[in-house]
This record gives sequence, structure tokens and C-alpha cells, in this order.
Amino acid sequence: MTKSFQVVGIGNAIIDILAYVSDDFLVKNQIKKGVMNLINSERSNELFRKISITKKVAGGSAANTIVGLSQLGIKTSYFGKVSNDEFGKFFTADLNSNNIEFDVSEKFDSSNLSTGHCIVLVTPDGERTMNTYLGVTEFLSKDDLNLNILQNCAWLYLEGYRYDGVDSQKAFEIAINHSKKGGGKVALSLSDPFCVQRHRTKFINIINKGVDLVFCNEKELISLTDQTDLYAALNSSSDFPCKIICTVAERGVYIKHKGSWINIPTKNVEIKDTTGAGDLFATGFLYGILSGIGDPVSCKFANKCAGEVIRTLGCRLYKEQLLGLL
Repeated sequence: MTKSFQVVGIGNAIIDILAYVSDDFLVKNQIKKGVMNLINSERSNELFRKISITKKVAGGSAANTIVGLSQLGIKTSYFGKVSNDEFGKFFTADLNSNNIEFDVSEKFDSSNLSTGHCIVLVTPDGERTMNTYLGVTEFLSKDDLNLNILQNCAWLYLEGYRYDGVDSQKAFEIAINHSKKGGGKVALSLSDPFCVQRHRTKFINIINKGVDLVFCNEKELISLTDQTDLYAALNSSSDFPCKIICTVAERGVYIKHKGSWINIPTKNVEIKDTTGAGDLFATGFLYGILSGIGDPVSCKFANKCAGEVIRTLGCRLYKEQLLGLL
């Protein structure tokens, strides 16, 4: 049976604000490098006063993945919560312009909370440090879902970051159940090692209950399995009843294939900004398995997508860039 949507994503509806800074800037402002730091509105305004904005783009981890898939010709939809403000309209217009089913015209939040935004600080080594004010996206709930779309998707893609909201956890549960009811599969991105730390038990629970595919990096897998190194984490994760895709930066990716872990290497590229690397890796892998090319070849294409985006400032590629990687 042909599905109306090949991939449906659920995640934070965020505007990414990118700016170059020095390592000293991070130290002086007491910002932990290389991770996602949750901040409040006051801290957001303080950082805005101190940076020079280089680029603004509609983002959020799952949204980046979904945009990439749509650019590759995959029929997609997305669920995220925005306000009726400048950022919310910007986000909505961006997804719609990328042919993604995202209609919140009747669901704009009426509270005084703004649309979420993430101040991405890029240091000279290309590492990105995210400072996220979730705003209204923190309160995504079951009321923001369209159950008909969920029952008519081949893959549901869940962003781990959104698990920080209690209402969103319930929304995840409902989304998983309805997707499974319609014969769909479920992929979960672990998003961040500290996010995993906060929700380890709950993540393991939903993985065991119906997740078919987990995307993670080395630090996230170590956190999920509560191990001290990659190889112990890979061994421990073999007990999970799903496929695990673990990226290891310039060393490529580890995937279990025919009963044993294999490493799919990647080419070294000059890093400009690591923002979006995991998101575009997921784009490439999901596109590959939807195209029926098999896991190892899908990993190779996913590595190419991730390698291309880290050569670019920001979390997205142009459609022509992605198509050129095929």
C-alpha cells in the first residue's frame, strides 16, 4: 500500500541564528562548548546584544532532516509549534517553500511566548555551540498532531530534543502508536548526550516498545548505554531490538550488518561549521533506505550529505547541492 507521506517529522520548530565567535567568547560568557545549552528569554536577549548575526534560517534538528528529504523528492510532513510572530511566520514560509506539509494557520499559539530560536555560536575550529530558547515549541502537544497524516506515513522521524517537554512525550507516544497502526516505521534521533542523560530510562523504554531505527553519535550512544567507551557502548546496544546507526565524526559511521558491527568510512573535508551534520546524515540514510539501496550504501550517501553540510555555514544545503551528491 502506497503511503501519502514517506517521512513525517516531529521536533522543535526553531529559527537558527548563526554567528562566529572566539573560544574566549565562550569562556567569558560561561558557555559550555559543543553542546546544546537551554537558555531563557533574558539570556537570549543578552547574547543577541553581544553577537553579530551572520545568517538566519528556519531550523530545528528534525526540520533540517525533513527539508533535506523534501529537496531530494521525498513526500514529507512536519509537526512543530510556532507563534504568530515574525519568527513563526518565517519558519512556516520556509517549510512551505520547500514543499513540506506544514499548516499551522489555525494552530498558531495565542500565548505571549515567542517562536523558539537557537543562537548557534561557531568557533574557528568549526564546532558549533547551541544556545536554545525553546519558547512556544516547548509546549508541543497531542493537539498539534494530525492523526490522519501519522497513519499514512512510511516513516515517522522523532527528534530527541523534543522529549524535554512533558506534553511532547505524550505526543510522541500517540504519534508512535498511530504510525505503527498504519504499518509505518519509527526512527528516533538521540540529539544530544545531555538530552539522553536527562531521559535515558524513557528513551530506552520507547526504543524497546517500537522504535525501528536509532540515529546517534558516539557520545550519545555512550550516554544511552551508560558505558565509558564506544566499543563497550556498541556491544551493549546490540541488545536493543532495532537498528542502531552511530556516527563517529571523521571516522564515518558504525552500523550492525549481518550480525556484526562494521565501519563505513567517510572522506575528510575542511570543516567550516558542524551544524546540521547529524541532521543531514539522517536525511541521506532515510533517503537511501526509502530508495532500497541497502544499509551500507545508504551510510555512504549519508556520509556524503554530512560531509557536504559541514563545509557550509549553517544547517542546510541547497537542493542542487544535495541532488549533486546522488
